[in-house]
Amino acid sequence: MCGTIIPQLGKYCPTCGAIRPSMRYSGLPEAGNRRAPAYGSPYYYKNRTDWRRIIKAIAAFVMIVYLFQLAFQIVTLVWGAKLVVPDILETWSGVTLFVIMPIVVDLLEISGYTLVVYYYSLIAAIVASCLWIFLTSFSQFTKEARMRAESRRHSALFDTLGLFFATLFFSVLIALLVQPSSDEVPSPTVLSDSLFLLANASVWEELVTRVLLIGVPLLAWALLRSSRKNRIYSYFLGGGFKMNLPEVTLILVSSVIFGFAHFEGGWGAWKIVPTTAAGLAFGYLFLKHGLAAAIMMHFATDYLALPLEAFYSFALEMILGLGVLLWLAFGAVFFVYYTTRMLEFVTGRKYFEFEQPQPSPGVQAAYGYPPSYRYAPVNQQPWPLQPEGAIPPPAPESDPYRQSVPQSMSIVGRYVCPACGHTEARWVNGRFQCLRCGNLS
Repeated sequence: MCGTIIPQLGKYCPTCGAIRPSMRYSGLPEAGNRRAPAYGSPYYYKNRTDWRRIIKAIAAFVMIVYLFQLAFQIVTLVWGAKLVVPDILETWSGVTLFVIMPIVVDLLEISGYTLVVYYYSLIAAIVASCLWIFLTSFSQFTKEARMRAESRRHSALFDTLGLFFATLFFSVLIALLVQPSSDEVPSPTVLSDSLFLLANASVWEELVTRVLLIGVPLLAWALLRSSRKNRIYSYFLGGGFKMNLPEVTLILVSSVIFGFAHFEGGWGAWKIVPTTAAGLAFGYLFLKHGLAAAIMMHFATDYLALPLEAFYSFALEMILGLGVLLWLAFGAVFFVYYTTRMLEFVTGRKYFEFEQPQPSPGVQAAYGYPPSYRYAPVNQQPWPLQPEGAIPPPAPESDPYRQSVPQSMSIVGRYVCPACGHTEARWVNGRFQCLRCGNLS
């Protein structure tokens, strides 16, 4: 079943048509989500498993494999404090914090114990973000792994790791095509420097890019128009936003700025394109699922290879290498998927939709069945119906469905079956009989 709650009197799921589990062996006919006569006699189309749900379930198990790697990255982050803190107190002169306006502008320099406190706050923010996304997404994510979730709606954990795989694939693809030199790939030579700088990037860059360049302008725009629909803290913590023109525009602008900031920070020009693509993912996660999702994905990207540097062994290198190949393979799938979703957003069309079979008009007339079933929530108030033989009011031209239903079967308003939630019935001896489960009401 799809997870929809079946009403107390129901025999079938009002969404997917599955028989109630306790009544599977009671002799009830199969009633899929599209029952229609065909081949000269009434025939029940069985539910078809959506191929996207199958792929989604397989991808969810691949993500579970990565979660072990993510846990290893968090262990490396926490373990690295014993290397970073002594260097901060003994050898480092300080670290400069910056903002992007849109060029990189130095804000202030911190050092000593202030920097130590700041570093521990980075660790806490990363660990809290990963735990928050995991705990709030666990229930929905398990449904995705068991093929019980909607194919086009994702949990925060699924979206975060899916976009991580997609951007990882795209970055590796660009690097293979460009083959940058060592001068175009800056890398700290000391492990403690990498541990601090990449942790700092995972949190601070999200604050100065996603919060300052997306959340704050959206808050200013909402206050200017007196149309604020989200709570004040949502503009700083993200989450729950719809993708309208202001949101999409700010995501695009902040992503381009994010890409060029890396070029200004010492990377080669080749880095602009993959970093801009990553910025699109970070911005989407910030608005859709919150700042925690953006921090988690940023940390997953930047800290991916650090466990190997901190705890090098040949076995670990082989395991991580095989894992990266697996994640790159699924990254190609997710890259195509999210690119398609962006095209759907731009064009207003849906791609790769499965079309259910339709009965022929002649068979429909012979058996008196409507061309398809429609659904409505069970708790909706029913509309009045009209008995057989009465003349219904003219149907609007914009509703071809009602025009195609025979007059003897037409329904004025809306009928909702109390047993299965179906919305079509016929008049039988002064009562309405559901055309799906046969319930009289």
